[in-house]
Parts: sequence; C-alpha cells; structure tokens
Amino acid sequence: MSDIDGRVTRTISTLTLIADRVTRLSGKLLMVVAVVSVGSFLLGLAALDGGIRNVWLMLGGVFAVIAVGSALIGRWRIGGIRRSVPAIASEVRSLLSEGRRDAVEVIEQFNTGPGDGGRDSVLIVSRSVTGLRGMATHGLAGSQHLAKAVTAITSFPALALMAVLISIVFALLIPIFLLALVL
Repeated sequence: MSDIDGRVTRTISTLTLIADRVTRLSGKLLMVVAVVSVGSFLLGLAALDGGIRNVWLMLGGVFAVIAVGSALIGRWRIGGIRRSVPAIASEVRSLLSEGRRDAVEVIEQFNTGPGDGGRDSVLIVSRSVTGLRGMATHGLAGSQHLAKAVTAITSFPALALMAVLISIVFALLIPIFLLALVL
C-alpha cells in the first residue's frame, strides 16, 4: 500500500511542478501575445483605409482572436490541473489499486527524472507525454481529471506555438504600419 501512496505522491508533485512552471510561462506568453497582436491590429486599423481596411478588420481581427485565444486556452487548461489535484490523486490511487497498466504507463511518463543535462524541462516532459494523448483520452476510462491533465500538458506546446507564430507575423507588420502612418 505504501508503494501506491509513494507513486501517487510522486505523480501529484510532478504534475503540480509541471503545472506551476507552465502557468508562469503561459502568463508571460499571454501578455506578450496580447500586446503584440492587439497593438499591431490597432496600428493596422489606424494606418489602412478604404477596402483594405475592411479586409484587415476581418483578417487581422480573426488572427488576433486566434493568437490571444490560443494563449488563453493554454493557460486556462494548465490552471485546471492545480484546481483538480485532489481528484487526480484519487483517480491515480484507484487506478493503481486496480492494477491498471495504462495508469502505470501514464504515471511512469510523469515520473521520468531529469534528462542527461541534469535539468528537467517542461518541454522535454511535454514531448515525452505527447504520445500518450490518445491513450489518456480513450484509455483512462473513469479518470476524467487525469485525462484532462495529460491533455492540458500535451496540448500546451501546440497552442503556444500557434500563438507565437501568429504574433511573429503581427510583429513583422508593425514597422510596415508605422511606415504607412508616417507617409
């Protein structure tokens, strides 16, 4: 029984460590994405006129919403891990008590130690867990909170990448819009 308690404790502490690190990262990401995307969108509105302004209003608005929305969804999902810790611990304990192999695989993925460099990284852990997304959503029947935690961790890199790429495009448009305002 103590082996199960130890595994549950290690799993929960690893999940909360990952959630805390990604929450800090996602907060900064959200702030930068919002400033760049909304700022560039507003500069575009000020710099453009006529038909191209209407096109920018639609395209720029949609992409700004996608960028900020991706960062916001990633932050919200990761924050859900912290809010669900007691339920996740209960689910992990019951899965281990039942001897479910799928739960042990998820737990072992979360309990992987630091890499060769001596530092564990959210990106390394996230990459190693990415392959478990399908198993987490379909193979952990009755473990909704654990499945949501795994999904939140594995979907964050894609959401962050989408927000960053769109923000880079918006950032590249800022000098063009400033030049258009000056001329």
